[in-house]
Amino acid sequence: MGLIAKSIRSHRLRKYSSTMQTGFTPLGSIRKALFIIDAEDPSWDRCRKEAEDFCSRHGIQAVILYSDFRKFSKEIQPRTEAGKTFRRKDIGLFKLPKMKKMRSTVLSLEPDLLVCLSPDGRFLMEFIARATKARFKIGRNIFPGDPYDLVIVPSEHNDGDDSPAENTGKTRPAHASESQATPTRTNKLKQEAIDIHVDQDKVLNKILSFLTKVEK
Repeated sequence: MGLIAKSIRSHRLRKYSSTMQTGFTPLGSIRKALFIIDAEDPSWDRCRKEAEDFCSRHGIQAVILYSDFRKFSKEIQPRTEAGKTFRRKDIGLFKLPKMKKMRSTVLSLEPDLLVCLSPDGRFLMEFIARATKARFKIGRNIFPGDPYDLVIVPSEHNDGDDSPAENTGKTRPAHASESQATPTRTNKLKQEAIDIHVDQDKVLNKILSFLTKVEK
């Protein structure tokens, strides 16, 4: 990335990044949750239903958006509504997100919880992680500045070795068989590493299970 593009991106982040203090928020304090579902994953519709059902059971307003950066063609068609989906066409010069789409989605929302299931690491997704005004943020990528309070990272081993993956963000992965999380001195979480190679719906189920257990 060139210096000009880097400078422009940095300016965009400084202008729109949320200044809200984030950290672990108990389930009982969550009134609105924003889920960004990876529509490229075959389990996207199951994830939508699971997120909506979970929120309904706990009295939470669910807002569902999607990411889908495939190149569409006659053979590859969109799966979700354009106005609720972040796509290639929403990326402009210097790979900056087009602000019209951002203002009509993440910038107009103030959810208590952000759950981003997209594994995509492009700048648009970093912008969303930073700009969303949520009190508790969960994601699948480690971005500069650590915008997520809980990061789900894949193990570097895909041969049955469930050793913890490297994580330099706010959270520290632990053994994959554990389901506990405890606050640190900075009120951030230490949480299990969830294998990114499993289906998206399985990842979501682990997140929802975690949210339920820590409430107790």
